[in-house]
Amino acid sequence: MDKAIPPTNTLMYFFFAFIAMVGTSYINFLPGVVNALAGSIGFSEAEAGQIVALNIYGALSGSIAAVFLIGKVNWKCVLALFLVLLATFDLSTSWISDYIIMLVWRFIAGFIGGFCMGISFSILARLASPDRAFGALLFTQFGICFVVLAILPSLEAILDPYAVFYVMGVLSLVSVCILFTLPDQSLKADAPTEIKGRIINKTGAALLMSALMLYLCAANAIWTYVGLIGLNAGIAEQNVNNAIAITSLLGLIGALLPVLIGKRLGRLFCIISGIVFSIIAAFLLSLKPMSIGYYVIAMSLIFFAWPAVNAYLLATTAEMDPSGKLSSIAALVSLFGAASGPMMASGLIGDGDFTSMLYSCSAIFIVSAIFSIRPTQQQTPDVTFANANQA
Repeated sequence: MDKAIPPTNTLMYFFFAFIAMVGTSYINFLPGVVNALAGSIGFSEAEAGQIVALNIYGALSGSIAAVFLIGKVNWKCVLALFLVLLATFDLSTSWISDYIIMLVWRFIAGFIGGFCMGISFSILARLASPDRAFGALLFTQFGICFVVLAILPSLEAILDPYAVFYVMGVLSLVSVCILFTLPDQSLKADAPTEIKGRIINKTGAALLMSALMLYLCAANAIWTYVGLIGLNAGIAEQNVNNAIAITSLLGLIGALLPVLIGKRLGRLFCIISGIVFSIIAAFLLSLKPMSIGYYVIAMSLIFFAWPAVNAYLLATTAEMDPSGKLSSIAALVSLFGAASGPMMASGLIGDGDFTSMLYSCSAIFIVSAIFSIRPTQQQTPDVTFANANQA
């Protein structure tokens, strides 16, 4: 398959991934953003939630706009311009204290970041190994999340309550510097002639986008309330915090799986295995009574599976449409799924009882697995399953 941008080494994959992550980096450390807005900055909890929501809605709008420009613009120049604009909006957020102005400001910042994310996803799809590319993306996301949440309290003490926005601005500026180290080729508007015949199976694309959205919806629903689930089970708060912090590092290992092994085990095998781990995690979290041991095991399973499943679904998307446009749509779908999870979960929780929510997440995981089978098998014959069938 002809690729417009062939990175020369593994480090280049992480450079591309870092740039793709930056546009919506705040989603990775969203609790820190909300805490800052509703804390010393002075907005109420409701206002903080609305500001963050407008930020994400702006990102959704920007991702939609990016879809229509794939292959029509010089991606390097456009990203450089928009990343500088994003850094400007993030760094200047500290000048704003009015609620309405903050809503508009963060919506515009979200639009710019979402546009960068959409363009960047189309680039990741054009790399030589999309499995490694999206694995590097998920590794970068989990790594940045861990680092920022760890240093944010110290930064706020040294600087001011807007420190989280300074971090976002600095990440954008760093990505601009990285951008100039990347290959200078332009993305091709058209796919190679030999693969045009299989672009795009609309049914397969719809199933794949649905599988991606459903998985992220369920995973984010559990992530949003995992702390409260532990506390509600009678586990000490410090033990809950320690368990989440330690097991979240497994996300880095899960993200490295596609980077290190690619699709040698078969994408479908890895996707289904990861979803099964997620279902087991949801079941363990629903146990009553639940011990700290079960809690840690559940967290380990879902944090390991989450980035691996996400990366392999995105890699399948990239192979389905080598032009990168479907991957740009996948960026939009990912944002929608991530935003829908907490909303769905909030409607299923009753007076501290998370059982209905966790059972619903299990069902959603199952549907996601079913939806992923056909498009994944159509793109890449699964070596593991094929050998099993022959046996």
